[in-house]
Amino acid sequence: MMLLKNQIKQTRLILIQKNKFIMTTINKNNEFLADIPLQEIAEVFAHFGSEEEGRVTFIPIGFPAAGKSLFLSSLLHYAKSSEREKLFRILPESKFPFSKGRIAFDEMVDYFQKGKLYAANAKGSIDLIGLDIIPTNEKLNTLKISFLDLAGDDIEKIKVSENAEFTGKIKAVLNGLQVNDAATIFALITPFEPAGSTNFGSNSEAHNREDTLHFDFLSFLEKEQPALFKNSKIFIIVSQWDKNRDSQLKIEDYIQKYRPSVYALVKNLNVVWGSYSVGRLLVQEDETGNTYQKLITRNEDYPENLWKTLYRVCTGDDLDQKTFWQKLISFFK
Repeated sequence: MMLLKNQIKQTRLILIQKNKFIMTTINKNNEFLADIPLQEIAEVFAHFGSEEEGRVTFIPIGFPAAGKSLFLSSLLHYAKSSEREKLFRILPESKFPFSKGRIAFDEMVDYFQKGKLYAANAKGSIDLIGLDIIPTNEKLNTLKISFLDLAGDDIEKIKVSENAEFTGKIKAVLNGLQVNDAATIFALITPFEPAGSTNFGSNSEAHNREDTLHFDFLSFLEKEQPALFKNSKIFIIVSQWDKNRDSQLKIEDYIQKYRPSVYALVKNLNVVWGSYSVGRLLVQEDETGNTYQKLITRNEDYPENLWKTLYRVCTGDDLDQKTFWQKLISFFK
């Protein structure tokens, strides 16, 4: 009898411990990444570099109004909703630390589908969107990637004129990523026609603002996070490339001319140069003087090419690598 009582008592203790664990997990899953202490934010990103996780973090860096959220919306919309025959499928992450990011992911895709512009992130927000990229070619490995959407207003603070100081949350992210040399891609998003220039090349001040922001960001990384700077990959992406009317103009030439400080800093690094266009945007003032914007046509070539580039850079393999049977089938088509 005494033995049975002890067994019942021990069983109750185990159940209590399990319930405590379950409640802790539930509570954590109900929290958003931006709401937890800085040390815990850093721990999340430190874990990405561990062998069991092995997750790549893609961080777009852009001035306010550079179209960073629209760029992400286009990329994610293609991955989830494109009617094209894709070379991969996705599995979004929903649990902490991706819970808030999953909401943002659904909203971005929905807005883009309807031609609406996704609102820029509020100051202090850090939306982390986690995806598993599963190639249709079963011989290729799944790529675990996360997209970190930061507020342009927070990124702008890295400018020397703004005291060259990131928020505590962004610093925590960077500190976490460098612990285990987590695979990191910084994508510098700069528009072909920056805000404030009515047409290409007409406002040197607008181009200088873009040049200064990205130069100050890269300089900060190199000085304050040298290990992260050395181990990360830099993408330089010129958005709004559909506005380019010069078919001979190359991305690198554009950066050299209109972002000279950035070009001088990265020209000897292994940089990925790229162009991007989300599609054709209608911009019209209404009767009250408010600006109305809507995406009229969606471009799918650019997101398709960027996904291929991302997978190749992260894994060393090509998404469109075909098996013998696939080549044979396509030969007979």
